[in-house]
Amino acid sequence: MPIWNNAPPAATTGPALRIVRTPTSGQVSGAVTCTEIVGCATHFYQHRTIPCEPPNCPACADGIGWRWHGWVTAVLASTTEHVLFEFTATASDYFARYRDTYGTLRGCIFVASRVNNRPNARVIIRTKAHDPTKIHLPEAPEIQAALAHIWGLPPEQTNQNGKSRKADRIMIDRTKPITSPLN
Repeated sequence: MPIWNNAPPAATTGPALRIVRTPTSGQVSGAVTCTEIVGCATHFYQHRTIPCEPPNCPACADGIGWRWHGWVTAVLASTTEHVLFEFTATASDYFARYRDTYGTLRGCIFVASRVNNRPNARVIIRTKAHDPTKIHLPEAPEIQAALAHIWGLPPEQTNQNGKSRKADRIMIDRTKPITSPLN
């Protein structure tokens, strides 16, 4: 027999976050809540984005090229919704410069837009520091856990030994051929 009530629980937990990308026209703005970029090689395979999973990646086996995508958690300025903001390797340079200047991404105020109205136009991200006395940021959710949830992966596949781990620095090798991360 279910236990009925008339209100949702006060604290909802879980890794479910919506992925937000830079729109074709207009812009997206927010405040970063995590300390570092999290990224990986991905494929657009069978009508969706999936992570590249070497050495037995089905997309690599089918000859589908990969791209690197990065994510940060952010609170949107327009709605205060906590989301995953997704970007490509080129756009990650804006966040990397901010992190190198301030030692963290947490608190980075950003505005992302495209140079023109084409869906694949280059993304430009403007960043600035925030005043911690004027803005309260929530704790950042685990990006890897949220992506595992979105991609339908078991949580233990996202971290070594089942524990969360964060990279000290993300290095992007742009000289690598766009065929497979195994090269």
